[in-house]
Amino acid sequence: MTNTAHAADTIYIRRIQRQQVELTLLKAERDAALRERDLARARSEATSTLIDALIGSLRPYGFSRKRFLSAIRRTARTVPDHGPAALQHGILFEGSNRILAASRMSGQAATRG
Repeated sequence: MTNTAHAADTIYIRRIQRQQVELTLLKAERDAALRERDLARARSEATSTLIDALIGSLRPYGFSRKRFLSAIRRTARTVPDHGPAALQHGILFEGSNRILAASRMSGQAATRG
């Protein structure tokens, strides 16, 4: 009788252990998905900020670099330095450099023509 009870206990203990491992794996997958979601939100917010700054910097006679940089700097001061939202700093930096470089090139092309 004790041997049968011991075998049943062993079966249940192994099932519980398997379920705990599965639960741990599911939690890890959930955490990874949440991190990816947070990073995607940060990228989206940074891109929206770049577009808003660009639109706000367009004037009837051209692009206002001063307004654009002011808008980007103002936003960058509010972005946290830690966590997933900190990704916005890099995106704002790279995106603003690309926009400023493109505006320089178009300005040079306009003066040549």
